[in-house]
Formats: sequence, C-alpha cells, structure tokens
Amino acid sequence: MYRARGWLASGLCLGAVLLLSGCASYSQRFDAIETQLAAGNLSGALQALEKDWDNGQRDEVLYLLNRAMLLRMQGDYRQSNQALEQAKHLIDELDAVSLREQAASLTVNDTLKSYIGSDVERTLLHIYAALNYLQLGMPDEARVEVLQLDVLLNLQADGQGNAYTEDAFARYLSGLVFEQLGEWSDAMIAYRKSYQNYQKYRKQLGVKPPYSLGLALLRMAEHLGLKEELRQYRKAFAIEQWTPLPVFQAKGEVVLVVGTGLASRKREESMSIFAPEAGVMVRIALPRYETKVQPVSEVRLLMGSETMDAELVEDIDAIAVKTLQEQMPAITARALARAVVKYRAAKEAGEQDQGLGLLLNVAGMLSEQADTRSWSTLPQRIYLTRQSLMPGRHDISVQLLGQGGHVLAQKQFTGVAVEAGKKVYLSWRWIPSYTRGGKR
Repeated sequence: MYRARGWLASGLCLGAVLLLSGCASYSQRFDAIETQLAAGNLSGALQALEKDWDNGQRDEVLYLLNRAMLLRMQGDYRQSNQALEQAKHLIDELDAVSLREQAASLTVNDTLKSYIGSDVERTLLHIYAALNYLQLGMPDEARVEVLQLDVLLNLQADGQGNAYTEDAFARYLSGLVFEQLGEWSDAMIAYRKSYQNYQKYRKQLGVKPPYSLGLALLRMAEHLGLKEELRQYRKAFAIEQWTPLPVFQAKGEVVLVVGTGLASRKREESMSIFAPEAGVMVRIALPRYETKVQPVSEVRLLMGSETMDAELVEDIDAIAVKTLQEQMPAITARALARAVVKYRAAKEAGEQDQGLGLLLNVAGMLSEQADTRSWSTLPQRIYLTRQSLMPGRHDISVQLLGQGGHVLAQKQFTGVAVEAGKKVYLSWRWIPSYTRGGKR
C-alpha cells in the first residue's frame, strides 16, 4: 500500500508539472494567434499556430480545426478541407473511449482526455467543409458532407440529456445544396427541419427563422404541390408574393456567408466548495466563457442602388454559452468527485507518512484544472443572404454596421459571374481589433 501511494504521489506530481506547463503554453499559443488575427495578419496567425503547437495527440484535433479555419480565411479551400478531413478521421479514431484517458480524467482532470470537439464544433466542421466545396464549385462533394451531417445530427438527437442536439443553419445549408442539385424533395425536407429548429432557436437563443428560408419553403412547397404547408408558411412568414421555382431557376443566385468576430474562449474559474462525502471544503476548477463584445449589429449587401440585409443564421457564441451552462451540473459533479478522491488519497497517505500526505495534497491541488479547450478560430456569429440575379457579371459591396449604424468595415466583390440556374457562394470573415479584455 505504501509503495502504491508513493507511486501515486510521484505520478500526481509529474502530472501536475506537465499539465501546468502544457496548459500555460496552450494559452500562450492561442494568445499569439489571436493577436495576429486582430491585426489582420492571417499568415502570422498560421505561423503562430505551427510554431509551438505540440501537445501530442490529445490536442491534435484542435490543431487541425484551427488550421482548417485559418486556411479557409486565406481562401485556400482545398487545403482547409484536407485539414478538416484529417480532423474527421482522427475524431472517429478517438471517439472510442480510451480507458486510460477516462480513468485519468476521473482522477486528475478532464484535460487528460483527447479533445474531439463539442457537438456544435463537430457540426460546424461539416458545415465549413460543405461551404469550402461550394466555393470550389463542387456541389456533389458538398452533398456528401451534408449527408454525413445528417447522420451526425441524428446521432446527436438520440443522445439523452444533450444540451445541443440539432442545428438549424446546418439544415438550411443542406437544403441549399439539395436545391442546387435539383433534388427538390430532399431540399424541402431539409428546409422543413431548418424551420422547425429555428423555432427552437427563437425561444432559446433569440435567432428567428430567416425570411430567405420562408421564401425557399414557399417555392418548394408550391413546386411539390404541398398545399397545406404552403398555407402554413405563407401565414408564418407573412409572405404573399414569391417567385415560383421555374422562374427562380431561370436566374442565378448569389449566396453570401459572413462570419463576424472570434468565438469567445473558455477560462478557468477556481472555487472552494463543501464536499459532503468528505466533510471538508475542497478546491475545484470549472470552465466559463469569457464572452467578447459583438460589435456588428447589421450586415448589408449593396448592388447599384439596391440595398439588402443579410440575416443572422447561427449564433455560435450563444449556443456555446448555453450548452456549457446546461453541462455545468455534470462538470461540477465530476470535479467534486475528483477532489474527494484526491483528498482521501492524501489523508490516507498522511496517516502513514506525513510528508507523503502533504506531497499528495499539493499535487492534487496543482493537478486540478478545468478543460478550457475549444475551437477558438470560429466566428461568434454567421450571417447569410441570398440574392437572385440575372446572368452576367455583378459588382457587390458588403458593409458591416455597428450599434450606432456606422460602417465598421466594407468589402468589395467585383465582377461576380452569375449563371442561370446556378448558385455562386461568396464568403467574408471579419475580426475586429478588440483585445482579450473586451468583454460583453
């Protein structure tokens, strides 16, 4: 028993040292990336990511997700998708729970588990892979992504007690892909699911069903002869006139996707809490989101004398914060159970050897860390607009407006080629030059 406790003490101490150094370097690494992104230096952000990102397999998925997003922001959609594919395969490998990692997370802390992304992050992985393919003019490959996305969302919906089980924007994007390929029934199914989930978004996150989704539902319902649904959606969206699908298809369409801000990051919050099982106060560490200001209040598209507003289709920050809030009871329970195990081990060891007990107590406190890992290069919010245009070349301007209506940033897309019956995907990612202290 004494030798076993000595081994446990050595292991805890070594683990504490490794965890402290690893966690510090992780934080420092992303601070460097965020600094480069805030300065608009994408190549510098990639260099910062590559420079010192070596935390073994535990954080490999996180590295690949961040690399994929930075490459996408540079317009390198092929390389971005290569990184996303690598992340997908690695997630599948790691999803089979390692008993060693599971035991370590239960006795030391959650950071000892390999990171495989949260449910919303794994959904966004497929969303961005599909968007990359669409911007490369590869709708068939995008179709594969949305089919994989459907499997993932169905699996998440089967999960008992999961805070996040469906994604309205993922379903909307799926509908766009099926519509582009002329698969009207599948497009209608996806749009319908999107509407159902935006109804939940409205209640839980304050994100209402996009008007453009209402138009898509009306076109599809009319084309497929779904009279009752046609009546339902006309009433729900208060739309009396729309362009029938054959007329709509005779034109082309520009789909603009705008990501704003940097996703809020998790921070560690330590606290003392009473452990009834041990009858003492113990220290635990919990994750919390340090939310950033969302300076963009409106995204506007301008073409000649016409002005159109993009619509909020995904509030990533709101989903992440709400999901963590709903997971906190389970996270707190695990942290409390770990603290009790560490306290009892130190107490028992101290009865045999006071020095060993003290060593175990210190090691237990040092090793208590919250898991603050997340896909930090994601945007806070995603906006989308769909514009039906005559075939030809078009100049398009996009403006981001602040709370007071002033222009924060503007981007020009010149000579956008639009073809009849086809969709053109454009994207813009804007990151303000706020500091990490800019909280909401």
